[in-house]
Amino acid sequence: MGSSTALKELQRDLENKASDLRKLQKDIGKNHEVRKKYTVQLGENELVLKELELLKEDADVYKLIGPVLVKQDLAEANANVKKRIEYISAELKRLDATLQDMEEKQNSKKEGILKIQQRIQSLQAGKTKV
Repeated sequence: MGSSTALKELQRDLENKASDLRKLQKDIGKNHEVRKKYTVQLGENELVLKELELLKEDADVYKLIGPVLVKQDLAEANANVKKRIEYISAELKRLDATLQDMEEKQNSKKEGILKIQQRIQSLQAGKTKV
């Protein structure tokens, strides 16, 4: 009787840990999606910066604000793009750190699940021998 209670307890624990692991994997997937968007934005902004650097100082630069193109100073446009690149780079670093932390948690949860599965198997093996 005691071993069947322990077995049920372990199975419940296994289901909870598996559920936690699924949630964590979903969060990791979301992190990858957000990271992908930031990576694309970073590439676009770096391309814009290269284009701005090719311009002469007296060149006209326009910024799209809603449906309107507004004239903007070249130095101001350069500064804005550089700030955006800094922000996106910082976000990517933050996302990488978060991702690394989540992957470590995922690995420890997988190890926990394996240990529980091994205990369940050993309990079931012990039952069949008796």
